[in-house]
Amino acid sequence: MSENRIECISLSKQYTRNNLTVTAVDDINMQIHNNEVVLLKGRSGAGKSTLLNLMCGLIKPTYGKVLIDNQIINELNDDSLSNLLLNRIGIIFQSFNLLPTYTVYENIEIALIPKGLNKNMIRESIMPFLEQFNLTDKAQLMPSELSVGQQQKVAIIRTLVKKPSVIFADEPTGSVDDETAGEIFEHLLFLKKEKQITLVIASHGSIPENFADRIINIENGRIQK
Repeated sequence: MSENRIECISLSKQYTRNNLTVTAVDDINMQIHNNEVVLLKGRSGAGKSTLLNLMCGLIKPTYGKVLIDNQIINELNDDSLSNLLLNRIGIIFQSFNLLPTYTVYENIEIALIPKGLNKNMIRESIMPFLEQFNLTDKAQLMPSELSVGQQQKVAIIRTLVKKPSVIFADEPTGSVDDETAGEIFEHLLFLKKEKQITLVIASHGSIPENFADRIINIENGRIQK
């Protein structure tokens, strides 16, 4: 295994809008080590979310490449990328992306079904996380019956239950109150220490700086020294 779990090399992303080329990420070079918590910090529109999406393979760069354990993920075919996202990469979205017609349990369950686990194995994977996040009694509720903080916890469990080695999170506490945010931080740090998970988090300022091992400031799509 590489010493650096994640590496960005000359990474750039451009969009063309109304015949104008907009550079969202501009020649990023950086390395993120195993079991490190890295905060990508910058104002809204600075390019941090685009950088995060490039790093986890959701969008492809215009130039450059992203390596995870020496695999160039932007050169993987669809099947290989899907396998990476299923087994090794977790993504926490600010918008939760919960299915409104599925229960809490079912929203988490869908993350494990592609792994080919039977019902008992899936339940044994899910229930400890529901207990840890104090959501055991909410398992059969619909997302609309939960508070915003509880919905975010479900979204986080859906990611954690896959047991990824790297988690990318875009403003994971941007929609919750300070108490819930603190609780989420504690859970993530505990799992980082227990499971040796690498965390990469994009935030415009809602994440306490002392939560991270390292802070990378992004402005106009570039790293600020």
